[in-house]
Amino acid sequence: MNLEHGGRLELAVCEYAIPREAWIDLSTGISPSSWPVPTVPGRVWQRLPEEDGALESAAAAYYACEVTALLPVPGSQYALQYAPGLLPAGRVAMPQRGYTEHRRAWAAAGHRVVEYTDWTALQALVREEAVDHVLLINPNNPSAEQVSRAHLELLHRRLQAAGGFLVVDEAFADVRPEVSLAPLCPAPGLIVYRSLGKFFGLAGIRLGFLLAEAPLCQKLQAQMPPWSLSHPARWIGEAALADRRWQLDQRSHLVRTSQAWVALLRGAIPDLEFKATALFATGAGDWEYCDRLYRALARRAVLARVFEDIAGQGMLRLGLPPRARWQETACSIHEAVRECGCAIV
Repeated sequence: MNLEHGGRLELAVCEYAIPREAWIDLSTGISPSSWPVPTVPGRVWQRLPEEDGALESAAAAYYACEVTALLPVPGSQYALQYAPGLLPAGRVAMPQRGYTEHRRAWAAAGHRVVEYTDWTALQALVREEAVDHVLLINPNNPSAEQVSRAHLELLHRRLQAAGGFLVVDEAFADVRPEVSLAPLCPAPGLIVYRSLGKFFGLAGIRLGFLLAEAPLCQKLQAQMPPWSLSHPARWIGEAALADRRWQLDQRSHLVRTSQAWVALLRGAIPDLEFKATALFATGAGDWEYCDRLYRALARRAVLARVFEDIAGQGMLRLGLPPRARWQETACSIHEAVRECGCAIV
């Protein structure tokens, strides 16, 4: 089972003939601790959504950007799918490993994709003027590579001076707001994607944001059908974005949990080199070993993500397990590693 997206649990249930309730889904990078959604008032269910500005104001305060630089969309997937079509067609630098929907969206909009392997390679492409635009995922999904805000600001200035765009997918950036470029919006030549799915654990409400100059936001909004966001999504999003106490507690909890998680994985799977964000850890190593381990975990009802073979190297990404099933997950990992033996290098 080689899946392009995490969360395809029903396919795993069918392939491995294991009941759904037995699975531990580590495939998405979505926080296992979600913002506690209160009872949604009846009026929210009974009325069509109205753009009263409350969600936009809460989001602007949370992302520290201007409210005119922000457009709510039905999941950041919507923004990343259609935003490339708003930009002049050209050569776009894109990470060799990254969320596959980016590549599809830019290619469909008429851009030519130029791959880069890491930050050093990207800098060289921009310095040599080999690309017009840059798509950067920060932190990267799946590699967990992170780039500082200072470095990104320099990159943005170089691209903007040449008439290009820096587009940053910050779906996993909430735990480290100091690296976000959201506070720069609406800067010319800058687009940022944000989501409530990962950090807030609210993937099901399908709410995200495009942060950009007002004309770009308006162009995308003009393409959206009426009532693209449900009223409950707007209501829940506004409340979650305003809940500062929960956000501070969530950041602290995720940092502690991820540190313990990556320490466990490094001890249990020594043949992979792990890097981590606060929401997932990714082990890089021999492709065949990554694939064997992925399947061994699945036979134990632990759903991870395995990423493709590139020059014999693969990646295995594991999100955070639910607190109540931490020990169970750890035991399954140790068993899977013993079954797979050592990587052949």
